[in-house]
Amino acid sequence: MKKIIAMTAVCLLLAGCTTPHYTLKHPKTGQIETCGGDATGSLAGGVVGYHIQKSNDQKCVDTLKDQGFEEVE
Repeated sequence: MKKIIAMTAVCLLLAGCTTPHYTLKHPKTGQIETCGGDATGSLAGGVVGYHIQKSNDQKCVDTLKDQGFEEVE
């Protein structure tokens, strides 16, 4: 029982470390792309890794917006 509780706690902790997930769609082609939703940076570098990953995600979003994509809510 303690192992189950510990594993659940670890899963919840890691889920809280994921970066925001962005979905973008190109209005003319209908192509859909996603950025973010990753925990790799957080697992590797903690808070600093999270912020690096979040910055990379924002660059992804900015690049797609430059190509004509729009964020989908």
